[in-house]
Amino acid sequence: MESIISLKSSNQSVLFATDSLKLSLKYFPNYLKSPTINNCKYMSIASNLAGKAINISKTTAPHAVSYPFSSIYNISHGHAVSLTFNKFLKFNFINEKSSISSFDLKKRYSIFFKIFKVKNINDLIFKIDLLKKDAKLENDYEKLGIDLDGNIDKFLNNINLLRLKNNPIQLNKNDIKKIIL
Repeated sequence: MESIISLKSSNQSVLFATDSLKLSLKYFPNYLKSPTINNCKYMSIASNLAGKAINISKTTAPHAVSYPFSSIYNISHGHAVSLTFNKFLKFNFINEKSSISSFDLKKRYSIFFKIFKVKNINDLIFKIDLLKKDAKLENDYEKLGIDLDGNIDKFLNNINLLRLKNNPIQLNKNDIKKIIL
């Protein structure tokens, strides 16, 4: 999903990413509940397509902000990305008129709405939350032992600025604080 809205996205990366999303949504729930050769195969294909997309487009704010969660709090990479993913997804959507992308950000979000079969950003976030719940990904900072208030400067200083620059809406440290706290 980050690939689809990345400033470095291309028609090819969007195609790889949308194909990956479609496969993931179809096979991920059953893969979590009862892995089989078949759903493992399709999740592998989805992963490969996502990798091809990210190779072209690179990642955006959720990845940029994930690194301090991993390095300071020892949260696994994918879980760390998931902690702020929906927050940045909504922030980017709400602020789409401030997009610095060469593409129409609202049209890119319409890709998400279509693939997830939802009508708006809140429904999209709800569906993603359900997937995260199925994957048993904890969102509560306190339960994960994350103290952002006490470590916010250290946290902000460990953000990957290169990845942050790929976000369609430019962010500063105050924006990030508001989004993640």
